[in-house]
Parts: sequence; structure tokens; C-alpha cells
Amino acid sequence: MDEDLQLGVTTLFRDATKQNLMSAIKTPQDWKRFNDIQAKAEEREQAEMAAFERDRPQLLAKAKAQIIAKAGSKTHEHPAPFGIDRINKSNIDAEAAQQIERAHQGRLLKIREDEAQGYSELKQDIRAREGVRDMARDAFARSADRRRAGPSR
Repeated sequence: MDEDLQLGVTTLFRDATKQNLMSAIKTPQDWKRFNDIQAKAEEREQAEMAAFERDRPQLLAKAKAQIIAKAGSKTHEHPAPFGIDRINKSNIDAEAAQQIERAHQGRLLKIREDEAQGYSELKQDIRAREGVRDMARDAFARSADRRRAGPSR
């Protein structure tokens, strides 16, 4: 799947999970945990964006060197005819830019997946806590119904 599309789908899923979770949050501790997850993810995303912009020239140079080294290495393919360079100079810059952009998108995707996972875990904790409360209420309702029906002797 294309990284931009995958990042968009992950963002959509994260936002839907947030919306669903916000209606279930009732305690201040849950709100604090929700805000901590959100702040941590935002901080990690901003740090990744800043690092990517700051290190872009070095990343491009490294990616170009790797592409050139790979193209210049010996392979078990049919050798190129004498006088033909296997290194396509016009595509090296574009391929290097694509490689570093894909790596950047992958790191952003991981950050958003981690955030969505944090929201899902919070939702499960809330459901587990609510489930205990519901079990007590249901047990009380069952016992109250038996008493209304009269003795079962």
C-alpha cells in the first residue's frame, strides 16, 4: 500500500478511535491518561518532523551513496555491455528522495499507530471497569426480581 494512503487510513482510524473514546471517558484520571497519550504522540510527531527537516541533506547524501554503492557492486546478473554505465545519474536524486520520504512516512505511521493503540488500551480499561459495575448492577437486578416473584419454595 502506498505510504501516503496508509498514513491517511491510520490517521482516520486514530481520529475515529479518539471520537469513540471521548464519549466513554468519565473520570479525571481517564481524561489525564487520554491527554497524556495525545500530548506524547504530538510531541513525538513534532520531533520527527523537525529531525527530518533538519537532517534531510545528510539523509539525502547517505541515500545517494547507498544507491551508487549498490549500483556499482557486483551482481550475478548479466553484465552490462562495455562502455554502458549501470548508474542512472538522472534517477539517483529522485530515488534517494523517495527512499528518505518513505522512511519518514513509516516513522510517522508508527507514531500514529502507537497513539491509536494507546487509545484502544484506554478504551479496554474503561470497558473492563464499566463491566464490573454492570455485573454488580445486573446481579442486584436479578436478586431483586426473584424477591418480587415471591418465595420459590
